[in-house]
Amino acid sequence: MQSLCKLSIRRRLAIALVLSSAMIYLTAYYQQFIMKAVFTKKRMATMRQNLSFLTNISTGVIPPEANALTAEEIYHRYGSELQVICPESKRLGNKEDGGWDVCLYSAYKPHKECLVYSFGINNDWSFDDSVVSTYNCTVRAFDPSMKDPDHRRGPNIWFYKQGISGSDFVNDRGWQLRTLESYVRLFNDSEKMIDYLKIDVEYSEWSSLEAILNSTVLSKVKQFGLETHTREISKKASTVADLVYYTGLLRRLQDAGFYRWYWHFNHFGNFVSKNSNRKLTCCFEMVFLNVNIPYVAS
Repeated sequence: MQSLCKLSIRRRLAIALVLSSAMIYLTAYYQQFIMKAVFTKKRMATMRQNLSFLTNISTGVIPPEANALTAEEIYHRYGSELQVICPESKRLGNKEDGGWDVCLYSAYKPHKECLVYSFGINNDWSFDDSVVSTYNCTVRAFDPSMKDPDHRRGPNIWFYKQGISGSDFVNDRGWQLRTLESYVRLFNDSEKMIDYLKIDVEYSEWSSLEAILNSTVLSKVKQFGLETHTREISKKASTVADLVYYTGLLRRLQDAGFYRWYWHFNHFGNFVSKNSNRKLTCCFEMVFLNVNIPYVAS
């Protein structure tokens, strides 16, 4: 009877030892599984989960029955609203026209091998030179209106006497124009991230933006600096259809994940509205963040 009791105790100890080892193994495995899941979640999190968005912003939709006054008010309100906060930024280039604000928070800060596409130079290299001197980015600069031929401006800036548009063609001034998607393919940049896309092309931004939105190229853009212009830049009045078109493209840009963190008026384009008798501007300088890019801890 005593030996049976001893055998029973040994069996109990053996079973307890096996169960204890199994629990240790399972606990370790579970911890590894949880850690892997947390790491994967962090790695896959986008900037959308790590930014502060503003509330009570307008919808950016002009109703079909809108008159000129209503359409004008909706466009100018929507274009002058901040939608998201960038907690750290810097202006590169001139303090006035020619310089551009760059968000430096997390994944938006230009890092090694950064790439910039800059459309519209007008002989003002302050932004492009500053991007190179500050972050050593590669800059592709475009402007068909300048007299300079294609050339390499320093080790990191390539200039092309070409412009951006809604399609690929040569216009009546002999300028070669292409879409952003075409340029990205032309320079074998399709798989690269564009750290900063800048477009300031005196009203040609709208057809260019429409083509961009109809492609997939924006998924590879981190920040987008855009100067918008209404017909008033040419001393003409914007129609309701014009304002619906402008606002609709800006709304599509938001729907694509690009939220405005910075804007200001270009005071060189001030005019008095015939609809409201208010002093307005034909031109907004805006900078958008792609909130869908992966989060990077600062």
